[in-house]
Amino acid sequence: MSHYIASKMAIIGFMRGLANDVAGDGITANALLPGLTNTLATASQPEEQKRSTWEEQAIKRLGEPEDITGAVLFLTSDDAAFMTGQAIVVDGGQYRVG
Repeated sequence: MSHYIASKMAIIGFMRGLANDVAGDGITANALLPGLTNTLATASQPEEQKRSTWEEQAIKRLGEPEDITGAVLFLTSDDAAFMTGQAIVVDGGQYRVG
């Protein structure tokens, strides 16, 4: 689990630095940190491994791509125009628990 957390923190650090670098050009930079999601990338993972992950989450199921869509649409909309350097976690509550 430490490698998972370290990778998320690295993304947040990179994104915050990028947000600072491009703000003067009127560009925003934010990050979306999804949890384990039912995609082609996770299809080959053993079911036991997936189950053990989502059993530790607040929401007891694997995420679906549709669960991520709303956050993506928000971050790419004008509603997020005054938001930069932020991370939105969409992981069913795994981050809260872990």
